[in-house]
Amino acid sequence: MEIVVHDNTLKTVAVINNDIPMLPSFFNDNWHRYKDQGAETFIFTVNKFINGQLQDYCRFLNEQAYISFTYDGIDHLFGVENVQESDYQITLNCSSLNLELRNEQANALVNTSSHNIQWYFDQMELISNAQITIGTNEVSSLTRTINYDGQESKLARLISVIGNFDAEFEFITHLNDDGTLDSIILNIYRANDGVNIQGVGTNRNDVSLNFGKNISGITRTGDTTNLFNATKITGSDDLNWNSSEFSYVNSDGVEEFYKRKNDDTAFAPLSLNLFKSQIKSNNGDKWIRKDFQTEYTNVNDMWGYCVSQFKQFAYPTVTYEVLANSSLVLESVGIGRPLSIGDTVNIQDDNFMDSDGNVGLLLSARVSEMEISFSNPTLNKITFSNFKKQQSEASTDIQAIVNQLVDSATPYRAELTTTNGTQFKNGTGSTTLSAHIYKGSATTEIVADSYEWSKDGTV
Repeated sequence: MEIVVHDNTLKTVAVINNDIPMLPSFFNDNWHRYKDQGAETFIFTVNKFINGQLQDYCRFLNEQAYISFTYDGIDHLFGVENVQESDYQITLNCSSLNLELRNEQANALVNTSSHNIQWYFDQMELISNAQITIGTNEVSSLTRTINYDGQESKLARLISVIGNFDAEFEFITHLNDDGTLDSIILNIYRANDGVNIQGVGTNRNDVSLNFGKNISGITRTGDTTNLFNATKITGSDDLNWNSSEFSYVNSDGVEEFYKRKNDDTAFAPLSLNLFKSQIKSNNGDKWIRKDFQTEYTNVNDMWGYCVSQFKQFAYPTVTYEVLANSSLVLESVGIGRPLSIGDTVNIQDDNFMDSDGNVGLLLSARVSEMEISFSNPTLNKITFSNFKKQQSEASTDIQAIVNQLVDSATPYRAELTTTNGTQFKNGTGSTTLSAHIYKGSATTEIVADSYEWSKDGTV
């Protein structure tokens, strides 16, 4: 791995390489790549002395320097943000985005019309003065009405504008043969939807990450803290949807959410089957309700917002933490190349079982962050996001056998109910007892082939 040091005109002034004797070497390096910010940071340390002699290259390792290297055929250019120098070492903290985006401020924008994304870039001069040109632009035909109060960095404003167009982005740097800057390309993609749109990166259908091979563990967290399955939504100026009727049918053809005419509340009935506000009796309100006041001016937008909230909160919020082996970061996988930022992969772990007894956890996920250390690859890390649970690929026969084994091992449980308790004052009173049999955690009573009753041990 070779690091090139440039002066403030991007002229090459030094080379750092761990594989060539007598050249300065580096250590404690960390190359951190971020999908959401379209950014990269690079930190590394060099020794100031070789064989007891203070080296001439130290004069170039300062706040004016630029750093570059080539990885997997792609150029990466960094500006130095921070320098820490001691008697014996120099540590450089670098960022891939130039000072224009990092340090300059974008002002407030008062706007009442709908414009395309290029208009906002030009109006606020977000990239025109930063040697950045737009390459791919998958949202060029879309328009939005956006306003901004106050100031923020041009980078923060750029991320905000792109987010308002439901898009994501990446920066690609091209260097000339002499190390000087050729161009910085901003590619804008429609945001990944987990179905048909990939966004940044590639859908790596050729890659399957498996527990015990390149994945050392998965942690699944389910949270019902913010769960609700009923809601009343009002719009701007107390606009209501009482006279409207809506229905959302899921991919299985089942009505998952609805809002009936002349009712002010929408419901998520499938969620109710799993999560009730109280379970003491069949009477009373069992819906978990949360209402919203919005600024929407028509009922269709209010229903769209309702559906988005139900999809997010009518069921437990499930998150996953995947611990990938450090070797996965740099090794070639699938068709023969390493993973990159934004790539979508499949992840499988058979140490899980769902509430239906299905064995195996199959997820799709995207690479959202990568940390690479060239001098110490054991420190490499991959962070995944955009998790989506997939249908298990286990064969029907195998799954049937597993389900049968689980069913055979699930115990029966009996519950006894009474109409008047079991305590009587002065030995006077009556009660009716009913026995009910269930299997495992099922809430539906089963019918047994035969029953045997006993009192005080006597049948």
